[in-house]
Amino acid sequence: MWSKFLLLAPLLVTGKLLRSFDENEPVDVPDYVNVPSEECDECKSTIDALEMKWTNETTDAEILADLEAQCKTLPIKERQICNSLVQILVQIPPGIFEGISSLAWPVSLGLCATANKCQVNCCPANSPPEQIHLSLAGTDRSLMGVTWVTLAGTDSYVKFGVDPNDLSMRNVGSVDTYTKAGWVGVIHRAVMTGLKPATTYYYQVGADDSSGWSEIYSFTTFTPGKEINFAVIADMAYDHNSDGTVADMIELVDQGKLDVVIHSGDISYADGYMPHFDDFLNKVQPIAARIPYMVTPGNHEFGYNFTAYKSRFYMPGQLDEGGSGDGMYYSWNYGAIHFCAMNSESPIDTPMFTESELSWVNYDLSNVDRTETPWVFAHFHRPFYCAKDEDCGSLLVKQGGEEVLYQNKVDVVLTAHEHTYERTYPVYNHTQQDGAPIYLLQGGSGNREGNNGNYPPLDELPSWVAAAYNQIGFGILTQSADGSEVSWKYIESATKNVLDSVSWVKK
Repeated sequence: MWSKFLLLAPLLVTGKLLRSFDENEPVDVPDYVNVPSEECDECKSTIDALEMKWTNETTDAEILADLEAQCKTLPIKERQICNSLVQILVQIPPGIFEGISSLAWPVSLGLCATANKCQVNCCPANSPPEQIHLSLAGTDRSLMGVTWVTLAGTDSYVKFGVDPNDLSMRNVGSVDTYTKAGWVGVIHRAVMTGLKPATTYYYQVGADDSSGWSEIYSFTTFTPGKEINFAVIADMAYDHNSDGTVADMIELVDQGKLDVVIHSGDISYADGYMPHFDDFLNKVQPIAARIPYMVTPGNHEFGYNFTAYKSRFYMPGQLDEGGSGDGMYYSWNYGAIHFCAMNSESPIDTPMFTESELSWVNYDLSNVDRTETPWVFAHFHRPFYCAKDEDCGSLLVKQGGEEVLYQNKVDVVLTAHEHTYERTYPVYNHTQQDGAPIYLLQGGSGNREGNNGNYPPLDELPSWVAAAYNQIGFGILTQSADGSEVSWKYIESATKNVLDSVSWVKK
């Protein structure tokens, strides 16, 4: 929900403000992550010394004044590091300080990596491929995208087949990377092609036989005439607060009861410290390596103009035409549902739909073939409706977001951002109205900021609110085998209790 820092704002963090999400649980930094260097060691030691002196300051002005004074007393190398921090700090609005205590970084390493004084590795040297995740990378259901990460390498291959002992099909992938915040790693993408429906395929990713391959994973292609289950999650982080949600989803995948994941923003809560993105993608690998993992950006991804998000995920529009071309917004079909994936975020952490995006959304939705996909869903991060804050989506509404969904008769809208769960009745302009979209706000999947407080009784909430819960959990969206019915339930992760359920039938 909170992400009040700009492109370089992680450098604002002081020793007074920055702490682990649990004081008794220090941030774990594996040996391979931090690469020793003279420049890095000097930066970290400087930050450590400054941190000890900031703990008694109470205002932004005091912190800046104290920091400037300290810079003048330091030896030349430390003074240069200190002055660079001051130059960034004075350009950032004071309100950005608020809430940074939840970043959960290792203090000196996180700051120095963000300043590109330290290198942070994705993974150990010579380790097998990791962070493996599938995606429906195009409109063609005879292909499946796969992404993974290694520390080095220039070649990418995916081997696959219907027999785990005979992965005779082999496609060449591509490599990419980025260097923001000191991160070092290679991001690989490949596509498995020529896939038949209703078929289980086995696959393995890597570079070649000498440098190591991943373990063998499997997935089942789209099966016509079968019930389809989508997991709906958002605001889910790398930390322990998502453990229950992830464990429940792994169990459902093991049982063959989950087909696709929809993660509507705030993916990992790395907040600029890139090793936490690595942690998250490894955490969800037992899910994402076996079923497609579809994402849209949230405000916790906005750093460096969404560089990590754009680089690490392989969404429709990147392989074929349509949408933004970089995974920020796109559309996809699965079964009887057309999904329009939208971007509600700006590069400066404000809610925004651009005119070009809404123009594309209107074009996409107005050209849906309702004989093929009678159901139309939209999913993005920030909500239009919040029970405790009726003005929560006003800016996005004013930009035309609600209007374009209403005019194109979208059935259901999946949103997040608020760390809670809410379901509305069909609503337009804060008024119940038959034929208007139903809004499912599901941002309660587990992160270090915690979920919102308890709700008042339902009869004290706005009349358009049908259900509201604050327990950590996840949604399951189920399309019937014939496509005529869609059902929904919200499940509490800790107990597996169904807190809310509803179904809709397409007449």
